[in-house]
This record gives sequence, structure tokens and C-alpha cells, in this order.
Amino acid sequence: MNHNGDYMSFMDKNIGLTTVENWDNHNKKVLKGDIIGVTDSNTSITKNCIVKVNQASCENFADSTDQLKHRTRHINYWKSELERAIQDIDAEIRILEALRQQLKNSMDILNVPEQINDECLNIRTNRMQSDLVYDDPQDQLFKESVLIQNIKRLHREMLNEIEYQMKLNVAAKTALEVDWGNKFLAFKYEDHNSQLKTKAAAVKDSAGATKLSEGQSDVQSWERYTLSALDQFKNAMEKSKCLREKVDAALINSARDLRTQDVKVNEALSARIGQTERVKIELENQLRLTLEKIAETENILETIHEEILKVTQRIQVGQTRLNVKNCRPDVENCREGSLISLIEEIGELNASLSLLQKRALETEKLRAELIHERSKIENEIVVKKKSLHIDNERCLFLRSYYQSAEKMCGF
Repeated sequence: MNHNGDYMSFMDKNIGLTTVENWDNHNKKVLKGDIIGVTDSNTSITKNCIVKVNQASCENFADSTDQLKHRTRHINYWKSELERAIQDIDAEIRILEALRQQLKNSMDILNVPEQINDECLNIRTNRMQSDLVYDDPQDQLFKESVLIQNIKRLHREMLNEIEYQMKLNVAAKTALEVDWGNKFLAFKYEDHNSQLKTKAAAVKDSAGATKLSEGQSDVQSWERYTLSALDQFKNAMEKSKCLREKVDAALINSARDLRTQDVKVNEALSARIGQTERVKIELENQLRLTLEKIAETENILETIHEEILKVTQRIQVGQTRLNVKNCRPDVENCREGSLISLIEEIGELNASLSLLQKRALETEKLRAELIHERSKIENEIVVKKKSLHIDNERCLFLRSYYQSAEKMCGF
């Protein structure tokens, strides 16, 4: 047995064992452990990273929240501007609609003066004979008719303008309401975003949310869209107000012109009635005088006939006397003074009879002329009475229903 004999006997038991030196080195490596340092270093770096990330994310979150709030205020500003504009255009539409109704009322009321004018012109065609003339009332009535037609045409044109302006106003209001509706939803979304917290239930992953959508507007085009709607609103408001002023002025001027012409027609009728009344009175006076002259002429005729009868009887007496004288015998049938006197008397009586008969014929002729004149005067009085009835009791009565200026303005 050698000095290693004991070891050699345990050789199969020591296979795979390392040395103590290796064991010591291994323990030193395990105890020394670089992983601890690496871990400490990583922990330090990670903590710093977390602090930086948290700080940056908080700053970014606060900044994006501020941006969202700013955007919300920006949207709210334009939304408020749109709301005021919608209120203004809505009020303007109501006012313009009221004016449109007022104009239509004025157009309806204008039918009354037109009917009165037509009726007066038609009635005056019933004037008789010599009074059927183109006088001042007729001229004023025709002027009134032309004025009414011009005003009706003007009213129709203004009604068309109002209806066209109403379309512009409604279009402007629609554009404002569409933009306001978009702003309302945008404000709602942006306000929701500005108040959204990290632990909110609505927070979730949204893949692709960071991708910009096609067709998105920029801030300039976004504002231009609203400014365009507001410009459309301002133009519509300005035109609408100008149109309202124009229509108001036209209604007032038309009513004033109609009332002025109404006064002129009434004055012309009154003046014509006065003239006709004066002529009628003169004709009545002339008729009375004519009747007196007819009576006087008839009395003269009666006297002439009586005188003719007397003269005829005297002639007969004279002729009888001469016949009796001619019955004297012989020399007694003498041309003495009484015979000559009787012959001269009969001659003078015959001349007087001829004169009386001539005067009778002249008086008869004059009486016939007086009767004809009486007929003419009576006919003229009837004509004048008819004219007075037409102008005074018909035309002026009708014109008493002429509408007031306030009603003709459509109120």
C-alpha cells in the first residue's frame, strides 16, 4: 500500500468533484454579483425616466387640455356670434313678413278706391245730353284711375322684391343655423374632451386616432366658412332693412297721393255741383220768365182775336150801311159825305184788320217759339237735376267711403 493507497481506493467516489479553489472563486462571483449594481443602476434610470415621462406627459396633457379649452372658447365665441346673428335674422324675417302682410293688406284696401273710382266714372256716363262733357271732375277721376294703376303696379313690384328678399333672409338663416349646429356639436365634443380625465370610463384605446383625416379644414378655412355665413347674413340684413325703408316710404307716399287726389276729385265735384246748381237756378228763373211771357202772349193773342172780331163786325156794319145806301132811288143815291166816310172807314178797318191779323200771326209764331223754349229749358233743368243727382248724391256719397291713409298703408 502506498501513501496514496487510501485515496485511490475512493477514486470512483470523487469523480466530478471540483477543487476548493474553484469553490471559493465561485462563491466570490455569486457574492460579488454584477446584477445588483445593474439593477440599482436600472432602477435609478427608470425612476428618472418615470419622473421625466410623468412630468412631460402631465405637461403635455395640461397643454393639450389648455389647447382644448382654448379651442372650446374659440368655438363658443363664434357659436355665440352665430346665435346673435340667428336671433337678428329671425327678428328681421318676422318684421319683413309683417311688412309683407301689411303690403298685401294695402293692396286689398286699394281695391276700394279703385271700385269707387270705376263706379264714379260709370255713373257719370249716365249724364244726359249737353251735360255729357269732359269736365274737371272727369279729368280728376281719370288722373285718379291712372294713379291707382301705377300704385298697384308699384305694390306688385315691391311684393315681388319682399318675397325675393325673404328667400335671401331664409337662406342666410339656414346657413347660420347649419354652421351653428356644427359649432354646437363641435363645442360639445371639445368641451367633453377638455374635461376628460385619465380614469374616465370613456377612455379606451382607439387605434389610428392619431392619423389625420382626409378633407379636414384648417383654422383659416374654418373661420372663413363662419365669416362667409356672417357676411351673407350682414348683406341680407342690410338689403332687407333698405327694402323695408323703401316699402314704408312707398306705402306712405302712395296713401298720401291717393288722399290728395281724393281731395282734388271731391273739390272738382263740389265745384261742378255748384256750377250746375247755379245754371239750374238760372234755368228755373228763365223758365218762370218764359212761362210768364207765354201767358202774356196768350193774353195778347186773346186781345188781338177780340179786336179782330170787333173790327170784322165794324166792317160788316159799314158794308151793311153801304149796301143800304145803294138801295136809295134815283138821284138820292148820292156820293155825299157819309158815303165817302163809310168807304174810308171800311178801308181803314180793312187795313187795321190786316195789321191785326199780321200781329196775330207774329204773336202765334212767338208763342210757339216760347213754348219750344219752355220745353228746352224744362229739358235742360231735367238734365241738370240728373247731373246734380249723379255728382252729389251718387259720386260724393260713394267717395265718402274712401279709405283713410292709415288703412291704405295696410294697417
